[in-house]
Amino acid sequence: MKRMKLRGLARDHIMSFFIRPGRIISSAAPSEVMTKRPDIEAATPEEVEAFINRRLNEASTSAPYHGFGPTSSVRVREILQIARDGQQALPGFEGVFAEFKSQPPKDQVSKAKIAKSMAAFANHRGGYIFIGVADDGEILGLPDDCRLEKMWNEIADVTTQKFTPFFRWERGIFETQGKTIAVAYVFECEQKPVISSTEYTREIPPGTIYFRYNRSSEAIKPGDLLEMLRARDQKVRALSFAEPTPATTIEA
Repeated sequence: MKRMKLRGLARDHIMSFFIRPGRIISSAAPSEVMTKRPDIEAATPEEVEAFINRRLNEASTSAPYHGFGPTSSVRVREILQIARDGQQALPGFEGVFAEFKSQPPKDQVSKAKIAKSMAAFANHRGGYIFIGVADDGEILGLPDDCRLEKMWNEIADVTTQKFTPFFRWERGIFETQGKTIAVAYVFECEQKPVISSTEYTREIPPGTIYFRYNRSSEAIKPGDLLEMLRARDQKVRALSFAEPTPATTIEA
């Protein structure tokens, strides 16, 4: 709270990171921590970024609690608010679980960038792509001539034809501030790694594994690839040694 307050973040934005169902926090907490707790040292920008990422992760995986899907208005509103607040707390921050696109993709390069980010989310822990939101979190909305169904179909063609194995994602629209934005949620792939199988412009060369890092989707680093393969091998071994389900005995 202290670091966010020092950066000039508004009280309501600060509180949005801390308020959760069942948690009661005084709305005066940001001011009180500044005036009444001089002994508390302000967090570093890196610590604030890690906290924002963790909070965003918690919000993105709260389906069992809310009872709503990842592209429902309840979930999208929460994720979008946290991501936009993160932009104000740390300018330039999009986050490991959210990416903003100001305009719908209009050419191969822009479609490739979205598909690359989706593959990176699938290789990480899932994430959101918002279309109609500026890099700084400002809600721009979709242009009137946007053909949503055509846009989604073209993106789906790239993800299914240029990457393997198949990874799941779902799409939706969301209205806020009188404007409409498009949102896609990419699920974490259960059969990592997702690899580009054929070339699709220079943006997606064949044989590339993309991974989501704090602010971007990049070719995976060797250490992260080794960790991904290690986790996969552990999962396979666990399934191999799992006790078989007893067969049902049929009596004569």
